[in-house]
Amino acid sequence: MAVGTVSSAARTGAAAPAPTILRSGESQASTAEALKNPDSKTFFHRVAGAKFIMPDGLALQFLGGRLVTDDADQIAELNKVANKSASMIFTEQANVAAVLNAEKAAADDASKTQGDGTAA
Repeated sequence: MAVGTVSSAARTGAAAPAPTILRSGESQASTAEALKNPDSKTFFHRVAGAKFIMPDGLALQFLGGRLVTDDADQIAELNKVANKSASMIFTEQANVAAVLNAEKAAADDASKTQGDGTAA
Protein backbone atom coordinates (compact mmCIF):
# COMPACT_ATOMS: atom_id res chain seq x y z
CA MET A 1 0.00 0.00 0.00
CA ALA A 2 1.46 3.38 -1.08
CA VAL A 3 1.37 6.25 1.36
CA GLY A 4 2.24 9.83 0.41
CA THR A 5 3.80 10.96 -2.85
CA VAL A 6 7.22 10.54 -4.35
CA SER A 7 8.53 13.05 -6.86
CA SER A 8 10.86 12.13 -9.70
CA ALA A 9 13.56 14.20 -7.97
CA ALA A 10 13.40 11.89 -4.96
CA ARG A 11 13.64 8.81 -7.19
CA THR A 12 16.64 10.08 -9.15
CA GLY A 13 18.42 11.55 -6.16
CA ALA A 14 18.45 15.01 -7.75
CA ALA A 15 18.61 17.95 -5.39
CA ALA A 16 15.38 19.86 -4.98
CA PRO A 17 15.54 23.38 -6.46
CA ALA A 18 16.09 26.17 -3.97
CA PRO A 19 12.87 27.99 -3.17
CA THR A 20 12.50 31.40 -4.80
CA ILE A 21 11.98 34.19 -2.31
CA LEU A 22 9.82 36.93 -3.74
CA ARG A 23 10.91 40.43 -2.78
CA SER A 24 7.79 42.20 -3.98
CA GLY A 25 7.43 45.58 -2.32
CA GLU A 26 11.17 45.94 -1.62
CA SER A 27 13.09 48.75 -3.23
CA GLN A 28 16.83 49.28 -3.54
CA ALA A 29 18.93 52.14 -4.85
CA SER A 30 22.70 52.52 -5.03
CA THR A 31 24.39 51.48 -1.79
CA ALA A 32 27.46 53.01 -0.15
CA GLU A 33 29.23 49.65 -0.47
CA ALA A 34 28.56 49.52 -4.22
CA LEU A 35 29.79 53.09 -4.66
CA LYS A 36 33.11 52.17 -3.01
CA ASN A 37 33.54 48.82 -4.78
CA PRO A 38 35.76 49.11 -7.89
CA ASP A 39 34.00 46.05 -9.38
CA SER A 40 30.57 47.70 -9.30
CA LYS A 41 28.81 48.80 -12.47
CA THR A 42 26.88 51.99 -13.14
CA PHE A 43 23.66 51.99 -15.16
CA PHE A 44 21.80 55.09 -16.35
CA HIS A 45 18.08 55.51 -17.02
CA ARG A 46 16.37 57.98 -19.31
CA VAL A 47 13.86 58.78 -16.54
CA ALA A 48 15.27 59.98 -13.23
CA GLY A 49 13.69 58.01 -10.38
CA ALA A 50 12.57 55.14 -12.62
CA LYS A 51 12.35 51.61 -11.24
CA PHE A 52 13.44 48.33 -12.83
CA ILE A 53 11.73 45.24 -11.43
CA MET A 54 13.93 42.19 -11.02
CA PRO A 55 12.48 38.69 -11.62
CA ASP A 56 12.21 38.16 -7.84
CA GLY A 57 10.16 41.36 -7.47
CA LEU A 58 12.90 43.63 -6.10
CA ALA A 59 12.56 47.16 -7.48
CA LEU A 60 15.88 48.76 -8.42
CA GLN A 61 15.51 52.54 -8.28
CA PHE A 62 17.52 54.87 -10.50
CA LEU A 63 17.83 57.88 -8.19
CA GLY A 64 18.83 60.85 -10.30
CA GLY A 65 18.77 58.53 -13.31
CA ARG A 66 21.69 56.46 -12.00
CA LEU A 67 22.10 53.09 -10.28
CA VAL A 68 25.41 51.70 -9.02
CA THR A 69 25.38 48.01 -8.12
CA ASP A 70 27.93 45.35 -7.30
CA ASP A 71 25.39 42.50 -7.21
CA ALA A 72 26.20 40.00 -9.99
CA ASP A 73 22.55 38.98 -10.50
CA GLN A 74 21.45 42.61 -10.84
CA ILE A 75 24.28 43.38 -13.27
CA ALA A 76 23.44 40.34 -15.40
CA GLU A 77 19.72 41.23 -15.52
CA LEU A 78 20.36 44.90 -16.36
CA ASN A 79 22.90 43.96 -19.04
CA LYS A 80 20.13 41.98 -20.79
CA VAL A 81 18.18 45.18 -21.45
CA ALA A 82 20.81 47.94 -21.43
CA ASN A 83 21.67 49.68 -24.70
CA LYS A 84 18.96 47.80 -26.62
CA SER A 85 16.50 49.26 -29.07
CA ALA A 86 13.61 50.96 -27.23
CA SER A 87 15.36 50.50 -23.88
CA MET A 88 15.69 53.42 -21.51
CA ILE A 89 18.58 51.80 -19.61
CA PHE A 90 22.13 52.56 -20.70
CA THR A 91 25.68 51.80 -19.56
CA GLU A 92 27.05 55.17 -20.72
CA GLN A 93 25.71 58.55 -19.64
CA ALA A 94 26.43 59.95 -23.11
CA ASN A 95 23.71 57.66 -24.51
CA VAL A 96 21.14 59.27 -22.21
CA ALA A 97 22.20 62.73 -23.40
CA ALA A 98 21.88 61.61 -27.04
CA VAL A 99 18.33 60.34 -26.43
CA LEU A 100 17.35 63.57 -24.68
CA ASN A 101 18.80 65.67 -27.54
CA ALA A 102 16.95 63.58 -30.14
CA GLU A 103 13.69 63.98 -28.21
CA LYS A 104 14.20 67.74 -27.99
CA ALA A 105 14.94 68.01 -31.72
CA ALA A 106 11.81 66.01 -32.55
CA ALA A 107 9.68 68.15 -30.22
CA ASP A 108 11.11 71.37 -31.70
CA ASP A 109 10.38 70.16 -35.23
CA ALA A 110 6.87 69.04 -34.32
CA SER A 111 6.12 72.45 -32.79
CA LYS A 112 6.62 74.11 -36.17
CA THR A 113 3.49 74.26 -38.30
CA GLN A 114 5.05 72.82 -41.46
CA GLY A 115 7.08 70.19 -39.59
CA ASP A 116 10.14 70.95 -41.73
CA GLY A 117 11.65 73.78 -39.73
CA THR A 118 9.71 76.58 -41.38
CA ALA A 119 6.73 78.48 -40.04
CA ALA A 120 3.47 78.57 -41.94
